[in-house]
Amino acid sequence: MEKTEVHILTEIAAGNIQAFEQLFFRYQPKLVCFLTGLTHDSELSRDMAQEMFLSIWKDREKLAQVESISAYLYQMARYKVYDYFDHLAVIEQYAHEYLENASEAESEEEQLFARELQTMIQAAVQQMPPQRQLVYRMSREEGLSNDEIALRLHISKRTVENHLTAALAILRKVVYLWLLFTFR
Repeated sequence: MEKTEVHILTEIAAGNIQAFEQLFFRYQPKLVCFLTGLTHDSELSRDMAQEMFLSIWKDREKLAQVESISAYLYQMARYKVYDYFDHLAVIEQYAHEYLENASEAESEEEQLFARELQTMIQAAVQQMPPQRQLVYRMSREEGLSNDEIALRLHISKRTVENHLTAALAILRKVVYLWLLFTFR
């Protein structure tokens, strides 16, 4: 007979590793799929799911109070994605400010770095599908809101969000690689 969800949560809260493994193997693939649908990045989604389960294990005592593990996990996943996009916005803002300030910078080296980064970002944007490229440019270069872009292009707001999510995931990788190779 299969253990009930409540029993499994109680066992995990008490430190039962086998119960935790059962929870992990039951929900990890579903969470990765859910997260991938939101981030459009399967590697990132696997990392997020791994971090979530690590967090669950660290705070396992709280599980005794959880009524629905499924609802709990998907809520955790949504917050993880919100945090990710908030972090991504900060990185993008930092890169944008860095590029703006580099033109005023005294150092020729900083100006060179800024031009390199700008060139890599533009190359990545040009490689995007035409619709995604247009949505990205309207959002980031023209400063239009998602609603305004959806209205102008006659597409849904969700489609705009999907294009921006995918574009930002690509640009995040470009900026990360640039930083990795430039400052190592």
